[in-house]
Amino acid sequence: MNLAFSILLFFAVALFIVGLGLEQSGAGARTLAARLRGIGRGHAADLPRVSAERDFRYSTLPWLDRVLRGLNAGQHLEFLLYQAGMSMRAGVLSLLMAVGVVSGYLVGLLVSHHLLPALVCMLIVGPIPYVYVRYRKYKRMKTFAREFPDALDLLVSGLRAGLSFSAALQIVAEESPDPVRGEFAVLIEEQALGLDFREAMTNLTQRVDVLDLRFFVTAVLLQRETGGNLAEVLSNTATLIRERFRVLGDIQTFTAQGKLTGAILVCLPIGVGLMTAMVAPDYFRPMIESHGGRVALWWAASMQLLGILAIIRIVNIRV
Repeated sequence: MNLAFSILLFFAVALFIVGLGLEQSGAGARTLAARLRGIGRGHAADLPRVSAERDFRYSTLPWLDRVLRGLNAGQHLEFLLYQAGMSMRAGVLSLLMAVGVVSGYLVGLLVSHHLLPALVCMLIVGPIPYVYVRYRKYKRMKTFAREFPDALDLLVSGLRAGLSFSAALQIVAEESPDPVRGEFAVLIEEQALGLDFREAMTNLTQRVDVLDLRFFVTAVLLQRETGGNLAEVLSNTATLIRERFRVLGDIQTFTAQGKLTGAILVCLPIGVGLMTAMVAPDYFRPMIESHGGRVALWWAASMQLLGILAIIRIVNIRV
C-alpha cells in the first residue's frame, strides 16, 4: 500500500514539473501573440515590453538549463527537436525521459520485486520519449525526401522561365508543401539577412538530414564556381533522385519476404510462450520460478535480440 502511494505521489509530482515546464515555455509565445493583437487594435502602448532577443535557454527551469549545458546535451536535443518539427524545449524532453526512467524502475520493481527486472524495465521505458522524437524526425525527413524532386522541378521551371536563382528559390518556398517550404524559407531569410550563400546552403544540409539535398547543394555550389547550365544540372539531379527512389522501391519488394520471415521468427516464440502461460500455467510456471528456467528465458531473449539485429543488417540495403 505504501509503495502504491509512493508511485502515485511520484507521478503527481512528475506531471506537475512537466506541466510547469510546458506552461513556462509557452508563456512567451502567448505574450507575443497578445502583443500582436494589441498592435492590430492600436493598444500596443498598454502592453508590457518584451525582449526581441533570441532565447538560447534549453529549459525555462534554471537548474535544468545549467545541467543540460554542463552535459553538452542540450544542443543535440534542441537540434533533434527542430529536425522532428516539434516546438518543445530540450528541457521538457529531458524531464519526460527522467519521468520515464523512474516510472519504469518503479513499475518493474512493483511487478517483479527484484532489482534486475526493474533496471531492465527502466532502460526500456526511459528512452521512449527520445525514440519518439527520433521517429518524428525520420517521418519528417522522409516527407522532405519525397517532396524534394517536385520542388526541384519547380525550381528548374523558374530558371528556364528566366528567373534568377534567388527568385526561383522564393517560388519553391511559397509553393512547395511542408517541410520543403519551411526549410527553403529559412534559407531565403538567411540570405536576406546577409549570410554568405555557401554558408546558407551548408546550413540547409545541416538542418535537413537527407542525402538527396546534399546532391542538390553540391551541384549548385559547383555550378557557381565552374559555370554551366544550372537548370540542366538540377533537372539531371531530380532525375537521379527519382531513379534512387525507384531502386529503393525494388529493394523493398525483393526484401519483403525476408522482413516477413524475420517478423514471424521473432514473434512466434514469444506468442507460443504467452499462449502456453495462459493455457497451461502449471506447465509454464517452472520456467519462471526455477533458476534454470529464468536463465533459459534470458538466453532466449538475448538470442532473439541478436537475431533481430542480424535480420535488420541483412535487409537494410542502402542506396
